[in-house]
Amino acid sequence: MKKITELVEVRWRTVHLQDAYGNIMRDTEEYVARRPIKSVTAGPRFGHFIVDMFIFQIIIYVIEFLSALFIELTHFNVSLNLTIELISNVLILALFPGLYLICERLWQKTPGKFLTKTVVIDEYGNKPTWQLLILRSVIRLVPFDAFSCLGDTYSHGWHDSWSKTWVVPEEERVMLKKLQKEQS
Repeated sequence: MKKITELVEVRWRTVHLQDAYGNIMRDTEEYVARRPIKSVTAGPRFGHFIVDMFIFQIIIYVIEFLSALFIELTHFNVSLNLTIELISNVLILALFPGLYLICERLWQKTPGKFLTKTVVIDEYGNKPTWQLLILRSVIRLVPFDAFSCLGDTYSHGWHDSWSKTWVVPEEERVMLKKLQKEQS
């Protein structure tokens, strides 16, 4: 099966020809070119990030509330309080990539992507494997990764390019699968 980056389409272009008298004539010719992947642009990608961070913050508040409640119930035992805080902080650190990993494995999308009807696909247009999603999720911990989607033409951030995944509208995924079937 072809990779989605190897798909082609027929296009037309204008060519200029010169006749025997030096007159320039315009004509059109057909040519085959690589089909660009219609990935989600930077605006919706940033919106996905904001919605996902909002959900993440709610989960953090719940964890912090439960750990504070548990600390209150232990009557200020210092060593136990420090242990609870450590566990709480490690849980929050693991939760960030974990939230993306679980959502993208179950539904191919995060809460933010549900709003824009977009999905995560691998380089073959399929649901990404666990290994790709783990890599994709861990890369999100790289500083400034969230902003790496803003400067690229295809809004293909570091966590996308390094894991060879794409975020595309659901209609684009269907079209890519159709083109793969036709061109195989």
